Amino acid sequence: MEGLLGEHGEVLIYGIIGMITVLLICFVCESKWKELTPDYKTNVSKNNSQFIKENKDKYPIIEADEIIYARYKAEDFNCRDFIKAKDCNGNDISNRIKIYGTVDTFRRGIYQLRCVVMSENQLASTKYINVIVE
Repeated sequence: MEGLLGEHGEVLIYGIIGMITVLLICFVCESKWKELTPDYKTNVSKNNSQFIKENKDKYPIIEADEIIYARYKAEDFNCRDFIKAKDCNGNDISNRIKIYGTVDTFRRGIYQLRCVVMSENQLASTKYINVIVE
């Protein structure tokens, strides 16, 4: 033990003093921490959950199955026939749906479409749909 303290005693003492200093600073500043941080940092979860509850029914809804089956070599396939959208009041806003992705019915496989609809109050909903061509 004397060998350890003799060789590294000074470093150990400074390390212990440093740790005690950090703990004292944390203890003293803990009460002031809430005053230093802005409200939006400390209340994020409360405000966010309140926002979700208040606006839950205001978002548009995309009504579609997650998987749509298409016949192989079907020339009359239109994915818009399977996808509908309504706003928070139940009005049909299917004409506002933007569909990203393509489906080639002459090639078998799985195609992913991303459907996005935006309501009049500029709230958007997104839904991913897989189209299986078999």
